[in-house]
Amino acid sequence: MRGTHIRHRRGVLVSLIVAVLVVGVTVTTVVALSTGDDEPAAPGAAPAALGRRPWQVTLDVDETSGYVVTASVTDGDRQTLTVQNLGLGSSPDGTYGGEVTAFSPGTLDESQFRGAEQIDDFRYLKAFSFAGHTVGETEPWQTPAVGRRDPSGTWIVVYADTSRAKDKITRTDLLRLAAAITLGSPRDLRLPLRLGVRMPKGLELTYLRSPDHRIDRGQTAVGFSTGSRAPSGAAVYNGLPGGLEVAVLTAARDANWERERAALTGRTQVGKLPAWYEPRGRLIVEAEHCVVTVESLFPRRELDALIGELTIGDCADPDSWIPPLT
Repeated sequence: MRGTHIRHRRGVLVSLIVAVLVVGVTVTTVVALSTGDDEPAAPGAAPAALGRRPWQVTLDVDETSGYVVTASVTDGDRQTLTVQNLGLGSSPDGTYGGEVTAFSPGTLDESQFRGAEQIDDFRYLKAFSFAGHTVGETEPWQTPAVGRRDPSGTWIVVYADTSRAKDKITRTDLLRLAAAITLGSPRDLRLPLRLGVRMPKGLELTYLRSPDHRIDRGQTAVGFSTGSRAPSGAAVYNGLPGGLEVAVLTAARDANWERERAALTGRTQVGKLPAWYEPRGRLIVEAEHCVVTVESLFPRRELDALIGELTIGDCADPDSWIPPLT
C-alpha cells in the first residue's frame, strides 16, 4: 500500500495525515466471479456515456429543493441516486425521499411512457417496470414513477423503493423530486481510496457506490469487469451487481467490525497489516481507520498486489475522500 493522498475539506486542499487500507466487513457476494492468471494491466478509464468517466455522475439534485443525495451509484452507462427529503420527519436528516435513475440514450424501453399522464415536462406512470426490485432479483417489479426525456436523449426516472417508503411517497412527492433533478456536467464521486495501476488484464472500472456518511453509513464499493457487462436492471442497488470479477469495499473500523472480526477465520497478513483470507473468494485487511475487503476469484497473489497499490484515507472522515482514479 502506498502513502498519503490529497485531503479535500470545503474546497481547500490539505495534506492527508495518513493513508491506510480498508475494507468493508459485511459484504455482498459477487456473482459471476472469474479467475485470472494473465499479467496485470492498468485499469480501463475510458469515458462513459454522456462524456463522463466511470467514477463520475451527471445527475444531481438542486440543493435549494430540500432534497440531498445520500448515495450515488454508477453502473456502466446507468447512474442512480438515493435521496433524502430534509423537509419531512422529526429528525434533522429528514426521511427517505426516493430513487433517481438516468438511462443513457437508447438503453430504456421508451414505450413504457406511451400513454402516460403528461404533467408539464414530466410523464407519470402508475406502474413502471424494472427487471427486478433489488440487485440479484429477476422477477419483474413495478412501481409508480415519473419520467422525463432530456434533450440529450437521456431518460431520467424518479420512483421510490416501496420497502423503505412504506407507501408514504405520493404522486405529488415524485413530481416534486423530479422537478429538483438536474443533469449537468460530470462530477467526481469520492471514496476513501485511490486505486493503483495493477489490475488483471482486460478489466475496467464499471461499478462504483459512493455514500454520504452523514446519513448513509453503508460501504463504499468499486467493481471491475469487462467493458461489455450490462448494468443491473433492478430498481434498487442494495448490493453488488452481477458480473463483477473484482470488487473492493471499504468500511470504518467501528463497533460492528470489532464484533465481526472475532468470528473471522483464515488469519494471515498483507504487508504488515492483519488480514483474513477465504480461499478463492474474499480477502479482508484491517488498517488504522478502515477495513478493506476484496472479493474475487482471482489468485491470492493478484489480490495482494491490488491491495499493495491502494492509497486509502480515513473511512470515517468523508471530507478526506478523493476520486478513485485520476
